[in-house]
Amino acid sequence: MRGFTQIQAVLSVAMILLMGALWGLPIAPALYVFDWLSSYGPGNRGWLDLMIIGFSASISFLTWGMFLLLLSGILQFVIRLRFEERIVTPLASLTTIRWAICGQIHRSTQPFLKHIVPSFFANAYYRLAGCKIGKNVNINSFTINDPSLVELGDNVVIGGGATLNGHLVEKGNLVLEKIIVGKNSTVGGATMVGPGARIGENSILGNRAVLAKRKVIPDGEIWVGIPARPISSLQSDASK
Repeated sequence: MRGFTQIQAVLSVAMILLMGALWGLPIAPALYVFDWLSSYGPGNRGWLDLMIIGFSASISFLTWGMFLLLLSGILQFVIRLRFEERIVTPLASLTTIRWAICGQIHRSTQPFLKHIVPSFFANAYYRLAGCKIGKNVNINSFTINDPSLVELGDNVVIGGGATLNGHLVEKGNLVLEKIIVGKNSTVGGATMVGPGARIGENSILGNRAVLAKRKVIPDGEIWVGIPARPISSLQSDASK
């Protein structure tokens, strides 16, 4: 793309302004809630009044965070890329710009998102941002870095601190590939899952394991280590 360096510089400034808006706009309802709750204090700055102010401030922070997730999720839903399995595009392209904007919007939620995982609210945010989530899914991570590139089947557990990246750079191109975790599977804490990885049904990726790009864990297997390798089959263990 001609003039990409100049476009990148302009967009960098625009993203700073966008971050300010994303963090600033939810402050309005938060201030409204704070003003409403704090008005119930006696007004003499005694202990009761200070406790009410403290409670009002905490509820206002929660209000700010919820509106931040809602606004960020809606923006990602509108801007995100839509494709079946894989995209390969030059770094200097409009596709890369759209992906980068979505990534920055998602990162803007992390100061709050990390405090509410796992929860219904976190799952709702990830769904809004484009992640396909089945029933009874437990997500205990705020670093699903490409929500629209991740599919989680029913009863999946994502452990604390797990990182799922649906992107990488190869030979000067941005590569985006979907990550799919089959139903009844567990991705352990502090794991790293690369783009294009597939985890079959009823499988386990052990804590701190690194599943490289495009690796496939078959149904019913346990993988651990760096890089992740199979150590046993749940089906064979059950038959012993």
